[in-house]
Amino acid sequence: MRSPFENVSRETTPFKKKGNWKCGYHTGVDRVSDKDKTIVAIADGVVQRINDCGESYGNHVVYRTTGGIVVLCAHLANKPTVKVGDKIKLGQKIGIMGNTGHSTGAHLHIELQKAEKWAYAKNLLNPNNYIDWNNCAEGDFVLKTWKNGSTSEPIYGSVSACKSKTMKTDELAPRKEAICSAIVDGCYLLVYSANGTKKCGFVAYHGGVR
Repeated sequence: MRSPFENVSRETTPFKKKGNWKCGYHTGVDRVSDKDKTIVAIADGVVQRINDCGESYGNHVVYRTTGGIVVLCAHLANKPTVKVGDKIKLGQKIGIMGNTGHSTGAHLHIELQKAEKWAYAKNLLNPNNYIDWNNCAEGDFVLKTWKNGSTSEPIYGSVSACKSKTMKTDELAPRKEAICSAIVDGCYLLVYSANGTKKCGFVAYHGGVR
């Protein structure tokens, strides 16, 4: 799933951090964008609730994706731009990052649950395992350093091949560095050097962007 932000963001409070919450830990992740404050849908879905999950969330929206994941976005600056029952599309604006409810600074609190309906501290998923935070508005993308992890990474000649992980054209060695020039449908277009020659291709490893 794509980022709920239209630009780069950073994490300020991690998932399951222990603290002074009702259940004793943080039920989602908090993130901040210093540029575009627009919050968008991370996937297609249907809006289930608006501002009725508790005053601590401030202005908030709950929607269920077509993939069966319930998403809560909280502390929005104003009432969400969608209403209960709306069918929303990937990337559609649903609000603006804000500082409403029990919040000490402008940020987005986002929760994911594998469920039919939202329930406090139930069926929680770690958002970092499902959301590609680097997959935001491509028009705002700038060149970034990409570094491979501890295993080899296949390179593909097209987005469709990358998404299906078939017909690789090359492979990057562990810890190999490259330049990420674009993100296309969740795949990363890299420019890299091999045997003194510059090449390009798509990879799926989202942890490599620095």
